[in-house]
Amino acid sequence: MSSGHMKRVLTSAVALPVLALVILKGGRTGFTLLVALTAAVGLLEYHALFLPRQTLAAKGIGLILGLGVIGSFYTKGIGATSGILVLAFLGSAIGCLARWKPGGSMAVVLYRQVTGFVYVPFLLGHLIWVRDWHKGVIWIFFVLAVLFAGDTAAYYVGKAFGRHKLSPNISPGKTVEGALGGLVANLLVGTLFKKCWLPELSWGFCVGLVVLLGVAGQVGDLVESMLKRSVDLKDSGRAFPGHGGVLDRVDGLLFAAPTLYYFKTYLL
Repeated sequence: MSSGHMKRVLTSAVALPVLALVILKGGRTGFTLLVALTAAVGLLEYHALFLPRQTLAAKGIGLILGLGVIGSFYTKGIGATSGILVLAFLGSAIGCLARWKPGGSMAVVLYRQVTGFVYVPFLLGHLIWVRDWHKGVIWIFFVLAVLFAGDTAAYYVGKAFGRHKLSPNISPGKTVEGALGGLVANLLVGTLFKKCWLPELSWGFCVGLVVLLGVAGQVGDLVESMLKRSVDLKDSGRAFPGHGGVLDRVDGLLFAAPTLYYFKTYLL
């Protein structure tokens, strides 16, 4: 086993029990704080990648607004969430006006700032609403287990049997075989959860949801790879040895969390 692979295994062995403990014992507030910490670090990584010349004050304001987005999910106020996002856009626009110079690229800066608020805290904040459901803790474990199984299977199946590149221009290491192996693992774990802990779900709904979550997770992974490739970087940070940064760990979850929330809310 390579040293890099060993780091991945050891990091997972430490991080996963801590994550499970917070979900089980931390209550709604403890879970929200975990989501807020994840969003804060992820937003800082995003700013380091795409807004490296941003001032410390701008980063601080961005972080406060990002945490405000998470707080609005905690208070269950969709109006507050919308208001924070509007405030973030207006603040970013005014900041760009103040720093504009002829020949500058403030439009790109504004686009990247606003995208960061939506991409990290807004998407991730849906986990708080999922946690508030009946059996919310089970649903949180459900989406995490489905995505973790898919990521792991895609990695090992791709290594062993991968022949056809899934998206060579974005992520050369990902293969069609790995993606299919990931979806199979998604289905196995998702149907196991349904049988053991979510018997009220119909089989058709469960299978459709699991496939959708698996696809959303893989799309989220590819989107983050695309963003990193645009700035010629492999990892978003170094928060998790062997795994990269926080964004590298939650890229699929950023897309899967709102997918789960809206699919179940409006179709179940």
